[in-house]
Amino acid sequence: MPEASRGPVADAVIIAAGRGTRMRPATRVVPKEFLLNYDRPLLHNAIDEAVAAGCTRVTIVTSDRSRPFLERYFAPLDEEEARDPRMAGLAALREQVSVTWVEQPEAKGTGNATLYAREAVGDRPFLLMLPDMVFTPPTPGANLVRTFERLGGSVISVTEVGPEYFDGWGMVDGEDVEPGVRRLRGILEKPGASYPHPSGLGINGRYVLTPGIFDMVEEVQRRGILQKGEVNLTDAMVLLAEREPFFALVHQGPFYDSGLAPGVLAAAVATAIRDPEHGEAIRADLRAILEA
Repeated sequence: MPEASRGPVADAVIIAAGRGTRMRPATRVVPKEFLLNYDRPLLHNAIDEAVAAGCTRVTIVTSDRSRPFLERYFAPLDEEEARDPRMAGLAALREQVSVTWVEQPEAKGTGNATLYAREAVGDRPFLLMLPDMVFTPPTPGANLVRTFERLGGSVISVTEVGPEYFDGWGMVDGEDVEPGVRRLRGILEKPGASYPHPSGLGINGRYVLTPGIFDMVEEVQRRGILQKGEVNLTDAMVLLAEREPFFALVHQGPFYDSGLAPGVLAAAVATAIRDPEHGEAIRADLRAILEA
């Protein structure tokens, strides 16, 4: 592995180019990454996690329909906004990290989307994030970065899940190298009912990858390894694991899939009740709703 690819991890790449079909009709109007997680867009939530992991540069791989939203959201604050305490988090974010974006012209899968970040990332390792996966603290990003810097190989975050996730998640295979860390050997992408175990370790949308992943994505494309016409990142990761050390880190905390309406609601509630100003009032409202 080239020395430049081993860290530290200062770059984050956020894949936000999907069509949001699971959240229609809302995503006819608002791109999925700008749906709210309580008081801020899912995209903002992901960048906060990247900053907490030590990243100072964020590249967003997006679609043409998201460009106006990105340009407006990350524009300098006007005088009135700068005086609004509710904008303090966004103002701080703009000072902590540089945010740029590149367009994926056509939705061709997460592998193809990742390839569009190659020029921005260069030969550096990076934290890759899918913003529709929401975690309450402690979030996986910082632990992934620490594990990468300690073990010297790509690391993906995984969560133990049951059959309800087998249709939508990639399930990892490998052997334990230490408690909570597994050497990655293979990935079954969305195996569904064919998965032979009652539970397994599923990929939850957070990865630290070496730049070798870009060559592997190109290799997948050359071989024509497509799933429903898309280039899956999981296929490229399997190839990379054959060439470099590659690990899976088990994340124990709660998670919410905001690509689905129930997950959007659950993530917003989980975030809201942690609000130091309004959390207790929100808990009281929720109790009243449940008791009604």
